[in-house]
Amino acid sequence: MVRTKTFTRLAAAALSITAAAGLGLAGTGQAEAAREFPVSNCIGPSPNIVDLPFMVRRAIVSTYGGNAYIAADFPSYFPGGYQSSLRMDWHNLSTGKRGSKVSNTRVNPPYQGVHYFVIPVKTIGKGRVNVTLGATNRNALWSVPSTGCSGTIVVP
Repeated sequence: MVRTKTFTRLAAAALSITAAAGLGLAGTGQAEAAREFPVSNCIGPSPNIVDLPFMVRRAIVSTYGGNAYIAADFPSYFPGGYQSSLRMDWHNLSTGKRGSKVSNTRVNPPYQGVHYFVIPVKTIGKGRVNVTLGATNRNALWSVPSTGCSGTIVVP
């Protein structure tokens, strides 16, 4: 469990540092410190069955260079890992703007998997944004969907 917490902190720090280091070179500006926002649990069995369940509990948000960087992390310890596809639907409560984004990532234990989304702030808008997440995780034999989850993030 300590390894999971340590990696989670490192993922949040890496997101913030990456944004500050210039991943968003197209714009200028200062990086916002990463903030965590809880989401209702997206939970489902790992496609590897004996692994930890797939579970997203939070969204990590930072901005830099005109982009919003949003990350969702989840645990896995089973050797061999699996492929994860996460869809994020968003709705800005202030502007009414809506959109969707998909992230595909390979989960390589013993670390957590992390889905990253980069969305221009002018597209998503600043303020309170409702997000809905849903994943499908697969190994070489089958795919397993997770339950959907949702929460509200703030884009500074």
